[in-house]
Amino acid sequence: MADLRGDPLGIELHSGVGRFMKAVYAWTLTGVGLTAATAGLLGRSPESVEMLREAPGSGLLWPALAVLALACGTRLHSLRPRLARAAFLGFSALFGAALAWIGAVTALTPGRLGLAVAVACGVFVVLAVFGSRTRRDLSGWGPVLMAALLGSIIAVVLDLGVLRGAGVPGLDTGVQALLCGIFAGFVAHDTQKIKQMYRAHGPRDNLAVVGALKLYLDFVNLLLATLRLVGGYR
Repeated sequence: MADLRGDPLGIELHSGVGRFMKAVYAWTLTGVGLTAATAGLLGRSPESVEMLREAPGSGLLWPALAVLALACGTRLHSLRPRLARAAFLGFSALFGAALAWIGAVTALTPGRLGLAVAVACGVFVVLAVFGSRTRRDLSGWGPVLMAALLGSIIAVVLDLGVLRGAGVPGLDTGVQALLCGIFAGFVAHDTQKIKQMYRAHGPRDNLAVVGALKLYLDFVNLLLATLRLVGGYR
């Protein structure tokens, strides 16, 4: 029997949690790899870059991806396993196309991209290990992180719509640094939450893919905030 003093959350009471988390991380890595491969393939083709640069309705790209991510998050658990995996991989490929679009319409350099990827990967690994290993209950982080995220979104809108138009120095660097911290916190919070979900429900309802989507979104949001912070794009 597990030592409850060493495992106050009771997560390790289920003997299969280690194997389950390996599946979650494998799917997360697969999604990130597919995103990188898609962005790399499109970015190396001059025709694709020109098509992305001239694509109509590009202003709706990010709202559409946000809606699609929300739809995947709410429906993924109820889909057939193969369809759930296909939906996750399809979303990962679409996000890769979105990153290629960023490269096509901004002055994103390989050096800055490499720095942002290295920083995001390092932060993700450290916080994922922390969230997986800590015996501290991180559930209280959720409301705080969500409130900070909503405040950051309001600050971004205020910065773009009011302050810059009035000639006031922008808040962009500070907000992006805050967003990096917020999404780093979500990595730890969501990692522990996924383990608790497994303990409550077991390996069913596409839980490994659902968990992978949570961590994937944490990583890509952390990467985007890091890219803005290092001056990759605005």
